[in-house]
Amino acid sequence: MLTAEQIETFKKRLLKEKAKTEGYMDSREETYDEGELSHYDNHPADSGEELFLRERDQALNELDEEFLSDVDKALLAIQNGTYGKCEVCGKDIELDRLEVIPEATLCIEHARAQEEEEHEHELDRPVEEDVLNPNETARRKELDGTDEPGQKTDAFSQVEDYGSSDTIADSEGNHDPTREH
Repeated sequence: MLTAEQIETFKKRLLKEKAKTEGYMDSREETYDEGELSHYDNHPADSGEELFLRERDQALNELDEEFLSDVDKALLAIQNGTYGKCEVCGKDIELDRLEVIPEATLCIEHARAQEEEEHEHELDRPVEEDVLNPNETARRKELDGTDEPGQKTDAFSQVEDYGSSDTIADSEGNHDPTREH
């Protein structure tokens, strides 16, 4: 159980971290335009650098917004008198954990469970991958549903009948046999 003095100390830390993070977000540069009317004469690396900076700042803003949300949740818990208690099981959150992560609202067991659940969702693959198996769709499976060898009804075989995009330069010896003297 946290004392009133400990809770006040954590509240001050949370408010200080909130102000610092909001300052980072405000000072982060939002304009990336070089002021040119046309990018025609720019090197592609210039555009790539601009894109990288935008993506980096977007990722940092997302992390900061998530952190601020956690801080606001902890400050609300202080206001409601539930700070230091796990919001799932109601047990006291370890003091060592709060000293390292003052915005924590879950005990270590439930925080790990939530992290594992989030990690499982990151591993979810698109639904299409359940249906599209390259071993069946691109190699042996025929369009009409048969697996009879020699029957060219799959898309690749049909396109292959029209030739390839190989040029004379792709042929063996890299020369045009029609131009030989």
